[in-house]
Amino acid sequence: MAMQNVLKQVVKETIAPLLKEEGFKKQGNNFAQVFSDFSTTVNIQSSKWNTQDEVEFFFNTGIYIEELFGTVHLYPKPTFPMEINSVLRIRGTELTKTDSWYKLTIDTNVEQLKRMIIKDIAEYILPHLRQFESIYDVIRVMELREKDGIYQSPHHLTVIYCSIGEMEKAQERMSRVFNELKLDSQKGFARGLADRLGLHV
Repeated sequence: MAMQNVLKQVVKETIAPLLKEEGFKKQGNNFAQVFSDFSTTVNIQSSKWNTQDEVEFFFNTGIYIEELFGTVHLYPKPTFPMEINSVLRIRGTELTKTDSWYKLTIDTNVEQLKRMIIKDIAEYILPHLRQFESIYDVIRVMELREKDGIYQSPHHLTVIYCSIGEMEKAQERMSRVFNELKLDSQKGFARGLADRLGLHV
């Protein structure tokens, strides 16, 4: 059996039931648990080097926030909350503290691999996502990661501050980010964003 088909089986029999039990919905290899202010997302990413005989994959996690569409993301929001459109995008390997991907070959003991996946979801992925009970938890973790020098877009937090009515915080951040931007194109985008959010630069 082609290893891609074995992966499909593992997703169907092991990963999907575990996440659905937690309240996640599924679309393809994407899972989302929808809350009022955000969604937690999990994606199963396959290696681009996969072949018929060898398949490697791992989990990505993220927090999807609708307010980023029409503000930072100037394209229509997807019909399903995806990890690729999320903030706090964290690879499963960062959570499990191991660099190795899950691997399926003709010699893989599939039952053993399933047990390992169940353990990783139960001990690392779900506890990580469960810490986000409100948008304030999302903000706290984003601020902490930024302090640690882990950046995504500098504008995400600005939009989230606006979405919860923290306009002073948003304005202070917008001004600081704008002054740190080097490129004219970046400054141009920031000006437009400030307008969309009712802030000034």
